[in-house]
Amino acid sequence: MPQTPTYGFDFETPQSKPGITLTGDIDGSSPILAEQVETVIAGIDARVSAAEGDIAALQAVSPSDTGWLTLATTAGSGFTLSSALYRQWGPLVSVFIQFQRSGADLVIGSSGNIIGDPTMCTITTATLRPSQTWFPGYVATATSGGAVMATGGDVNLADGNSNSTIATGDLIRVTTTYFVATFN
Repeated sequence: MPQTPTYGFDFETPQSKPGITLTGDIDGSSPILAEQVETVIAGIDARVSAAEGDIAALQAVSPSDTGWLTLATTAGSGFTLSSALYRQWGPLVSVFIQFQRSGADLVIGSSGNIIGDPTMCTITTATLRPSQTWFPGYVATATSGGAVMATGGDVNLADGNSNSTIATGDLIRVTTTYFVATFN
């Protein structure tokens, strides 16, 4: 008897021998289509059940959203911490950190470089530090630029708009989202 190309089910054609059907014939010498279909469906059912189990396992460990919480940080020399918040969802952490410049004015030269890359703060909770060096932007009262967030938790000013100043009393805000090594 001919067979279907995908599952190999037997089927009758006009050329099939008269009296031979897919019901097993009187003496059981012919295939029974229902048994062939049953075997294939049982295999599909097993795969669907396994997939449902995998989905349930993923849902059980799906990440939770912490909501906005206080980020443990220590301010660097010449900076006063105004606010530090974080929010974690799985391996992603978003931070909002705001400082006030309490040290001397930081003058940004024509190249945009900030000499010494001053440390604004250090993230003290190790599990909330980025898993690789990250380069967030910052916005200050009268300028903006780039910072460096190291895997050790230090957040440093790196550069800014040419010929600008971060003056004593200016606010500096850093917001970014990055990956961490721990999954919540």
